Amino acid sequence: MQRYPVFVLRFVFAAMISGTFGVSTGMPASLIEWAHVIVGIATIYLIIGLLMRSAVYRELRAPASIALLLALTEAVPGLPRLHAAVSPVLFATLAWAAIAQSAKTATARGLRIFGLPALVGLAIIYGVGYRHAASGVALHIAAAMLAAGVLLCVCMILNQNHPDDATLRGAANITVATVLFQIAAGTTALVIRMLDINGGLALGLARTAHITGAGLVLAASTVLAIRYRRKAIA
Repeated sequence: MQRYPVFVLRFVFAAMISGTFGVSTGMPASLIEWAHVIVGIATIYLIIGLLMRSAVYRELRAPASIALLLALTEAVPGLPRLHAAVSPVLFATLAWAAIAQSAKTATARGLRIFGLPALVGLAIIYGVGYRHAASGVALHIAAAMLAAGVLLCVCMILNQNHPDDATLRGAANITVATVLFQIAAGTTALVIRMLDINGGLALGLARTAHITGAGLVLAASTVLAIRYRRKAIA
């Protein structure tokens, strides 16, 4: 069941990279933007297929429905800030679909852990605002450092408190890796801009890594939250 959501997830990741790289490097639309559009359209059809599969696998119903709504929202033309903000959320939603399980009895236990992806989402919103000149870089850095610090501390605590849970520890370690990658990419992009290197391949690659990395961090923190909640209600 997980193979198809992972397949769709790869298409979204490819769309994230192509869209970000095209904007960051200023390459002609004929080279990158059209590839981004084609992959995006293919992704919508693949998500529709995922929703159809939810008729057999009911646990896919919620993430597939949300993913389709997000993908259609992304496709609305003329709203670049909305498109940039929704893209990592779509990626995280498909990561949820990839690990979906049958729902258990509803309970409030373990819900606070979902504050982790919420913090990442806040940093993403400020990052989108900065890229579109709607807010300053200081707000983005502050939100990003808060999210990174909390994530790293929580992952360390989970690794110490759950040494025998390989699944939870694996999710925590992947989250740590994505956070460190995101910090490195963001620092590189910031240093290049501070050196007044406002164009070229180096800045384009750094910005692409940083912007795409935001989706990876959001997805990793979402998976970590889901894994932890499953353990809490088990």
